[in-house]
Amino acid sequence: MRIALWDIVVAQKDRIVRLMPPGTELVDLPDAPASPVALDMLIASRFAARDTGRVAPRLLQVPGAGTDKVDFAAVPPAAFICNAYEHEQPISEYVFAAILDHATTYGAMVRRMPERGWGGAYFSRKPHLEVAGSTLGLIGLGHIGKAIAKRARAFDMKVAAVAATPRASAENVDWVATADRLGEMLAMADYVVVACPLNDATRGMLGRKQFAQMKKTALLVNVARAEIAVEEDLFNALKDGVIAGAVLDPWYRYPASASDPVEPAHFPFGSLPNVRMTPHSSAWTDGVWARRCAFFVENLARLGDGRPLLNIVREPAKSAARAAG
Repeated sequence: MRIALWDIVVAQKDRIVRLMPPGTELVDLPDAPASPVALDMLIASRFAARDTGRVAPRLLQVPGAGTDKVDFAAVPPAAFICNAYEHEQPISEYVFAAILDHATTYGAMVRRMPERGWGGAYFSRKPHLEVAGSTLGLIGLGHIGKAIAKRARAFDMKVAAVAATPRASAENVDWVATADRLGEMLAMADYVVVACPLNDATRGMLGRKQFAQMKKTALLVNVARAEIAVEEDLFNALKDGVIAGAVLDPWYRYPASASDPVEPAHFPFGSLPNVRMTPHSSAWTDGVWARRCAFFVENLARLGDGRPLLNIVREPAKSAARAAG
């Protein structure tokens, strides 16, 4: 069995090597191979038209849930495409760290003691919020959304959600509907969490109209993809106080290296006092990569044994599969 790693997965090479079954070969891809490199598994978050003919994997294993960086038409038609999860636990913890800090002003309280002294901090106290009894609005009810709803229930919050698939009810959710009722959910939510995949239906689904439907006191937390919110509309909503604030983990632009001067967005979100920015790190834990690497190796074993693969996003085209067989 031959596998290769690209982009962010390269940092997990040692871990994957330790988990690989005997007889597995880890291939380092040259920058410009003279002929296509045949692989059993390629683990990479992207695949574009420029890669066509460069590598020919039987399985493109995407290391995360999102497949928006994959040009499906460019992937060899005989190849499987699978994705991976294992990130819902840390992302849901990140969401509640953001919500609790916003509600309790914990970070500000900690800073106030050394800044103002004991007496100044004590006599400048202001009442803060409680999350119990507030409403959490979820955009998306997949692995991440379900994990967040479960934790919201433990905090005695009400949960409202919009999901792609119609359903009469959902576990740990008080109100659920499809995206055509997004405005109703936004109007009732104290915290709105974006936890859906980026696709044609969700790209730009949060714009000026939707921000106006939210409470002025609402906090937006995005742990999905930046492009789900219209960039300029989000910036203006935060700058003009249409909504109270935002915690933003994914971004509109990404650096190619540590020295790349590219900004995360075309607008200066970092200049706004009601915005908290993090570098797409809500799921960046050692535990996530330990679980994902074990998952990659399991799918590789299934590929070799001819057993059904896990988390199939696209199966091989029937004509290509027959030709390969």
